[in-house]
Amino acid sequence: MATAHEVRSLIEKTTTGTRRRRVPEEVKEQVRRYAARRRTQGSSWEAIGRETGFEARKLRAWCRKAREVTPVPALRPVAVVGGPEPATGLVVVAPSGLRVESLGVQEAAQLVRLLG
Repeated sequence: MATAHEVRSLIEKTTTGTRRRRVPEEVKEQVRRYAARRRTQGSSWEAIGRETGFEARKLRAWCRKAREVTPVPALRPVAVVGGPEPATGLVVVAPSGLRVESLGVQEAAQLVRLLG
């Protein structure tokens, strides 16, 4: 994980005099990760800009543009969580919400007669 000093050095390496060269995408990505980490810690864009020696406006734009361009994966990993075991036998649900599971045919018929 890059520190403010490391990020600042990376940015300074892409600067010559008063004219800035195009910042390589790898450097932008490290700056984005650093800025995202600092934002989750509660730092303002201005504070991150002071730490890195870069304009807060430019940092925000880089991070915003990266979110817009990042494709959403078509498939995402999921975790299958086991649900309740299916009932064996018949299930009777009364209009009142009463639910009786695991009944045989004769037991279900008798219950329906009693409830009816």
